[in-house]
Amino acid sequence: MKRLIAAMSVLGLAACATGPEAPADFDPTACYERSFNLYFEPQEADLNPAAREAISTVQNELRGCRIDGVRVLGLAEAAGATAENFELSRQRALRIEDFMELDPAWRDKIETLAAGEAGAVTEEGPRPMRRVARITVRASAP
Repeated sequence: MKRLIAAMSVLGLAACATGPEAPADFDPTACYERSFNLYFEPQEADLNPAAREAISTVQNELRGCRIDGVRVLGLAEAAGATAENFELSRQRALRIEDFMELDPAWRDKIETLAAGEAGAVTEEGPRPMRRVARITVRASAP
């Protein structure tokens, strides 16, 4: 009986180490930094189905990992007023944060930044595809 209790205690500690939602086939080598972009429609901040799927995929791949931090940088094109572009990029970052935080493991881990149109125009002209947010997730094994 004592061996059974000891074995259950060890199993209980292992479950705590990977978190309550760790999959049975949890692989700690999957816990590493990931970076990806999400794209938006022109002048829109709403997450489209592809963006929600991309976020959910990364969250599922990291289930059981320790989320050390998330950086979300919202960007915008140089179309319209500077203040409006900054607000658009801020809204994009906040919408991503709201969606990510639906998973409790990600709450209070996300830093949102907005760059507006900064860097959208270079000497060569406007940079394409600035309707984007860049996400970097730092994860480590528990």
